[in-house]
Amino acid sequence: MSDYVSGKTEGAENSCAFFGEGVTFKGSITAPERIVVHGTVEGDLIARDLLVGPTGTIKGNVKVDQADIQGKVLQNIEARVCLSLRKTGRIEGSAVYGDIEIEKGGVLAGEVSSIKGAEKGGDAAKKADNNGGRVGAPPIAFDTIRSVASSNEPKREDADRATANKK
Repeated sequence: MSDYVSGKTEGAENSCAFFGEGVTFKGSITAPERIVVHGTVEGDLIARDLLVGPTGTIKGNVKVDQADIQGKVLQNIEARVCLSLRKTGRIEGSAVYGDIEIEKGGVLAGEVSSIKGAEKGGDAAKKADNNGGRVGAPPIAFDTIRSVASSNEPKREDADRATANKK
C-alpha cells in the first residue's frame, strides 16, 4: 500500500468522510473538509470539521478546526476554532480549544487548555507549562455541577465553613 496524501482538489469543499452506525474503521484519516462519525473509528483524525453523532466513538487523537461532539472521543482532541460538547457527548483525554461550548450533561474528563490563553502568554499558559499542561482543578464531569443559586443546595461558603469546622 502506498503513502498517499491528498491535496486540495476541485470540489474538495464539498468532500465528506462518513462512517455510519455499525461501521468500524481502523486506521488514520485525513480529510480536506468534514468527517462524520456515527460508528467507530480506531485511529487518528485530521480534518477541518468533525461531527461525532450520539452513536459515534473515536479511539484516537483528533486535530480539527471545529468539532461537534455528541458521542465519545476517547483520546486527545484539538479544536483550533471551536469545540462543542453536546449533552450526550463525552471526551476522555486532553482537550485543546479556541472556543468551547459545553451543554449540560456533556462530560469532559481530562486536561483542558485554551489556545487563546497559551497565545496570550497569561497566567494560565504559564501554569500549564509548569504543571505538565494541566490547567486548574482536576477533571470534572459537567453533568455533576449544580447551580449555587439554588436555594435547596448549600452555597460554596457554607460547605467551606462546614469543612473548616470539622478540622
